[in-house]
Amino acid sequence: MKYRNFGRSGLRVSAVGLGCMGMSHTYGQTADKREMTELLAWAVDLGYTLFDTAESYGTAADPHDNEHLVGDALRPYRDRVVLATKFGIAMDRSVPWPWPVLADSSPQTIRSAVEGSLQRLHTDHIDLYIQHRIDPNVEPETVAQTMAELIREGKILHWGISEADEAYLRRAHKVCPVAAVQNRYSMMAR
Repeated sequence: MKYRNFGRSGLRVSAVGLGCMGMSHTYGQTADKREMTELLAWAVDLGYTLFDTAESYGTAADPHDNEHLVGDALRPYRDRVVLATKFGIAMDRSVPWPWPVLADSSPQTIRSAVEGSLQRLHTDHIDLYIQHRIDPNVEPETVAQTMAELIREGKILHWGISEADEAYLRRAHKVCPVAAVQNRYSMMAR
């Protein structure tokens, strides 16, 4: 496996990461937890270090199913992996699938979300905490200031933004350096 640094952030990860969303969210039936646990362990053995999930990847029965799965499966390897998880959206599960996405990146919601993710991932810090979608009601400077506070508190080490335009990214980066940008590259999204 080859490894790369995310810019100047000091965050070093495997060149190939593993996005875990499909293990328990979106793509049909929820996968067998035992099989997914074995797959995650195998990925670590192959040299994968970057594992990506989100607080919103889940089912109607367990809205945080994916973080539970990833946290349980990677707990024995915590010192060898980089955990990335996302905040800032929730699924409105009161209506039939596909569930509408509700954006909320208010500081109080972010603080509540990080505490929940830390517990579900069985860790004292998140290596890369990513704003899942832009909340049009919260300025990027406010989100970035909250990230800076969480970094100072040791709850997160780095932060990133998903699906942001250049202006949003520049404004946020001025307040607290952004380590990663994550955008969909699927033909369906383009």
